[in-house]
Amino acid sequence: MLFELEEKMSDYHETNGSFDLKWMLISLAVLLVAQVAVTAVFKIFGILTLGIGFFLFFLVKPLAYFIGGYITGRLSPGITIREPAVGAVIIAVGGVLLERGIFGPGMLFSLILSAIVAYAVALFGARLGEGAA
Repeated sequence: MLFELEEKMSDYHETNGSFDLKWMLISLAVLLVAQVAVTAVFKIFGILTLGIGFFLFFLVKPLAYFIGGYITGRLSPGITIREPAVGAVIIAVGGVLLERGIFGPGMLFSLILSAIVAYAVALFGARLGEGAA
């Protein structure tokens, strides 16, 4: 299965290595829905009421990026792994900017860390989604 994915990816990059904006926009929608759904599940089961706000960053958001990347990779025709990763970075950076509001000393670190985690987790999810397709 892994070798089939590698073959598909090498064929894709040889024939069509372009970035598909349409699938990046679709992945944005999928990632937002995944993030809302995962957050709702945790709220329903009361995990977030323990007062551990930082728990959101370490579990809920990366889980949403993984699920969104997986779904996008699974549904898209051809190899679509960069598009959900870029979409996750947009959502992660936008979330940090909306949460913080002003640019402070720790903001740059938060932006960089959020972007790296979002990209890596969504890319991993998309690769697994492509392999399952």
